Amino acid sequence: MTRLLRSGLIVLPLLLAPQARSQPSPPQAISASVVTVPGSATSDGFLSTLKTDPTVVFTEPETSKPTYLVPVSPPPFGVPIMRIANNPGLPTTPVSGTWGSDARHVYSKQQPWNADETLISIENRDGGSPSPLILDGTTYRPKAGPCGNYNLYDYRWHPSRAHAHEQINVNSSGSELMWFDVVSCTKTRSWSLPVAADYGIGSGEGNPSNDGRFVLLNGTTKIFVVDMDPQPPFNPYPNKRIGPPLDISNCGLSSCTIDWASASASGRYGVVSYQGDNERVFDVDPVTLALSPHAMPSGSYRCAGTAAAGFTYSLGHADLALNPYDNHEDVLVGQDECHLNGQTINGTLISHVMMVRLRDAKITALTDPNNEAYAHHISTRSLDRPGWAYVDYFQEDGKRFSDEVIAVKLDGSRAVQRFACKHSVFTSPPLASECYRCESHAAPSMDGRRILFASNWAEHCGASCGSISDIKDYAIDARASLP
Repeated sequence: MTRLLRSGLIVLPLLLAPQARSQPSPPQAISASVVTVPGSATSDGFLSTLKTDPTVVFTEPETSKPTYLVPVSPPPFGVPIMRIANNPGLPTTPVSGTWGSDARHVYSKQQPWNADETLISIENRDGGSPSPLILDGTTYRPKAGPCGNYNLYDYRWHPSRAHAHEQINVNSSGSELMWFDVVSCTKTRSWSLPVAADYGIGSGEGNPSNDGRFVLLNGTTKIFVVDMDPQPPFNPYPNKRIGPPLDISNCGLSSCTIDWASASASGRYGVVSYQGDNERVFDVDPVTLALSPHAMPSGSYRCAGTAAAGFTYSLGHADLALNPYDNHEDVLVGQDECHLNGQTINGTLISHVMMVRLRDAKITALTDPNNEAYAHHISTRSLDRPGWAYVDYFQEDGKRFSDEVIAVKLDGSRAVQRFACKHSVFTSPPLASECYRCESHAAPSMDGRRILFASNWAEHCGASCGSISDIKDYAIDARASLP
């Protein structure tokens, strides 16, 4: 499925200054605390009452739109959900500003929480300001507005707790990569780039390696690697280690336009997705950082490209991870874009959620295709909870996982955790045109026990539906014990 361009990444002159001095009165009397959920915990701190049977088809109930910062636990899952963005036009108390009609996180592959989960970054658009807006990671109240000296454009929280207040950012011209501390408003590291980055970090969908050391950037036809935190035997930063750009425009496909690019979770590989969701793997030389196509076994399956050129099974809206159930191999998890759902390929029954091992293009089905709704976006941003991918599904009433947010285990057992329904309308019909920002883009916290999803809450909503154009973030909280 072709990715729609995200219009949200626009040039903004400001980001993340300390909390504004203006303190307008709150719009309503509310409590920001989350209700304590009764019930015992699982070994990894989740509610023991989570639904985990992947075979059950649930009927999505008519559920009224939640009130701002008031937790609800709607059936059939009973997991607490809280709307964390207020109604348009109301003040962003205690930060000086106004809530817009589009207040949500950026994307499923961009972690909303910082490394220690004390801060959340969302956009506050369509009449809202400031944007981006940082929320308290516990209470979800607005906490900070923009730093005036931050030339942000396409940014990610640094994944390391040692740099929990820093973001990795590429400026709007694509000429500079930087680390920026959004609490002290200080640029901490900077690199001039040899090729102008096209649309930020991997065309808006890339991520650094899980340790925050390596990042793969792309121009319109070239890719290159930056070692942002050199380790021995290399001299440390400010020693600049940038690999030679590699032209990948002669890829052998009908279209060699880069859709997105990213470093793998380990940093050992680079991954490029060309238009049509056709992924290609590159080796990264650990000494020179030079990139070269990673040849795949001739017997591995793909629906585009060649094994020798490094192409894999095509996956849509895919994210990268390390698989702890397979010796921490680098993998890519996404929706089936070869469109072979229900067929058997190389002994694997293809489902809507597939995993590809980057070393040899081996495919694994993570769900059962029988009566499975169509998977939409996939996120593996729960870096402190390896071994799980988070998936949101299209609404297809009568099918398993219809309109749900779930987590699926990477061990091939088809084990799942089922959290909530999304209640968002984004397709045409019924809308006059597709609404990209109404897509939910479920994104887990670092420990995976909380999940943000966007919704206009305009379907299966009973007598209290939201406006189709009023898009807000909601937090699912599956923690057994709360701070």
